[in-house]
Amino acid sequence: MTKSKNNKYGGIIVGIFILGAFTYQYLQYQLSIVAPDLIGKLNLTAKQFSGIFSGPLVPAVALSIIFGIIADKLGMKVIIAIAMFVSVIGGIGHIYAGSYGTMYTMMILTGFGAVAVNVTCGKMFSMWVRPELISVVMGVFLAASTVGQFVAQSTTALLGSMNTAFWISGLLCCIVFLLWVILGREKKEQDSAMSQDIPSIGETLKVVFSSKNMWLCAIGLFLILGCQVGFNMWIPATLVSKGMSQAQAGVIASTVSLGNLCGAIIMPIIAAKLGKNKPFIIVFTLICAAGYSFGWHLSGVLCYVCFFIFGLCASALMPFFISMPLSFPEIGPKYAGTAIGFISTLELLGAVVLPTYVFLPLSMTSAGMNYSRYYLVIGIGWLLAFVIGLLLPETAAKKQLAKESAK
Repeated sequence: MTKSKNNKYGGIIVGIFILGAFTYQYLQYQLSIVAPDLIGKLNLTAKQFSGIFSGPLVPAVALSIIFGIIADKLGMKVIIAIAMFVSVIGGIGHIYAGSYGTMYTMMILTGFGAVAVNVTCGKMFSMWVRPELISVVMGVFLAASTVGQFVAQSTTALLGSMNTAFWISGLLCCIVFLLWVILGREKKEQDSAMSQDIPSIGETLKVVFSSKNMWLCAIGLFLILGCQVGFNMWIPATLVSKGMSQAQAGVIASTVSLGNLCGAIIMPIIAAKLGKNKPFIIVFTLICAAGYSFGWHLSGVLCYVCFFIFGLCASALMPFFISMPLSFPEIGPKYAGTAIGFISTLELLGAVVLPTYVFLPLSMTSAGMNYSRYYLVIGIGWLLAFVIGLLLPETAAKKQLAKESAK
C-alpha cells in the first residue's frame, strides 16, 4: 500500500516538474510571436531583442553547477521554491516592463525556475520513480518544453494582445510556484538517509569532475544540442535558398520539432522495455550524422519523412544522456544535483558556442556561407557524438526491470 501511495505521489511530483518545463519554455517562446509589438513598444534593436529572448538562458549557463551543489548540500524543497518564486517575479514583472533593461532583467529572472526543474529533475525523479522508468519520465519531462514552445508559437497570436499573452504566462509561473509550495516534497526515507551522509562541496566537486563517465556524458550533450541548434537555426533559410517559399520551408522545418516531441517520449519507453540504451545511442547518432549532413538536399514527401526521423533520433538521445549520471556508480542520487548541473552547463554552452563560433566560421568562404560545408561540419559533430556513445557504459536499468518482473 505504501509503495502504491509513493508511486501515486511520484506522479504528482513529476506532473509539477512537467508543468514547470512547459511554462518556462512557453513564456520564452511567446516573445518570438510578439516580437514586432515588443520591439515597437520598447524601441528595441534586433540585438537587444535577441538578448531579451536569450535572457532565460543566462541563469542556466551561470548557475546550473552552483544550483546543483546547493541542492545536494541543503536539499531541494526550499531551493526549488525560492527559484520558482524568482520566476514569479520575472513572469509578473515582464508584463509591466517599460524599457530594454527592465525587460531583460525580468526575462533573466524567469530563467531561475527553469534552472531549478532542469537541474534537480534527475535527483527528484530518482526518489519517486522506479529506476527502469526514469529515462521514460525524463523523456516526457523534456518533451514538455517542446510542447510549450509549440503552444506558444501556435496560439499566442490568437490571444488578442501582447499584454494578455504575458498575463497568461505570468499566472502560469504563479501556479507552478504554488503547486510546488503546497505539494512538492522530497521522499522522507530517502531524504533522511541522505541527510545523514551529506557530502561536502569539495567532495562533491571532486567526485563529479574526476568522473570519466561524467565528462563523456557532458561532452556528448554539448555536441548533441549544439548540432541540433546549429541545424534548426539555418535550415529554413537554406530551404528558401533552394527555391522553396518561406511557408513551405517553415512547415518542413517544423517536422523536425514534431519528430523531437515523439522521440523524447516514445524511444525511452521502447528502450526501457528492451532494457538497453547504448544500441539506440550508437544507431541514432549515425542516423543524425547522415541526416543532418545531407538531408537538406531532399525534396518532396521524402523530405518531410526524413526530417521527422532526424528530429526523432536527435531528441531521443537527450533523456538517455540526462538520466545517465543517476546510473553511474560513482555518482548516483547522492551527487545527482551537481552532476546534472554540470552536464546542463556544458549542454547549453554547446548550443551557444558550436553554431556561432565553430560551425559558421568553418563554413564561410569569400563568397559567403557555404551550406554544403556548414551541414557537413554539423555531421562531423554528430560523428564525434557517435564516438562518445561507443565509450559510454550501458546505463539502462535492465537488472532492476528483471527484479520488478520477478516480484
